[in-house]
Amino acid sequence: FRIQKWAPSASTGVTVAGGNGYGFSANQFTTAWDVFVDTAGNVYVCDGVSSRIQKWAPGASFGITVAGGNGSGSAANQLNNPTGIYIDGSGNMYIADNGNNRVQKWAPGAIAGITVAGGNGAGSASNQLLNPWDVFLDANESMYISEVGNHRVQKWVPGATSGITVAGGNGQGDNANQLNTPYNVFVDSRESIFVADFYNNR
Repeated sequence: FRIQKWAPSASTGVTVAGGNGYGFSANQFTTAWDVFVDTAGNVYVCDGVSSRIQKWAPGASFGITVAGGNGSGSAANQLNNPTGIYIDGSGNMYIADNGNNRVQKWAPGAIAGITVAGGNGAGSASNQLLNPWDVFLDANESMYISEVGNHRVQKWVPGATSGITVAGGNGQGDNANQLNTPYNVFVDSRESIFVADFYNNR
């Protein structure tokens, strides 16, 4: 229940967030699913069971809630087991709201988020998501969303009401055109997609 920072060539890490056992206090986590560090060195953590995003400033001994934290639910000011986060250059947070089958965008200082992908119930249609686990934005602000329930990665261009499958989407399996519980996604500058294909160990 901590975030560790390992300097280049270090043989040990240092705790930069959490490390105070399991819990719901400002200095604790219940499930630290994902982490994102902005250019100022602030550490953002998806605290899943607590249904909140915690921001830890450099050197802080506790975090502050910057999204969710109002109980587990589907209201605009709530999250349900957030598992992935990406922060753009303007400080907007894009959150894979796993239990609500949607991606929420929270502007800096906002008290509620807006749905920018999914939010149409659990399913496999192009306008639906099923247990989205991670989200990544490319230089054009297109979202790439890994779905563990649909074993695919969906790409949502800005303002879209539906996504297109860019990896997997051919059922659960280990063939070259399949994925099995894709957890994390990363897209490089040439738009190559890298997927952590969990149960295929690849």
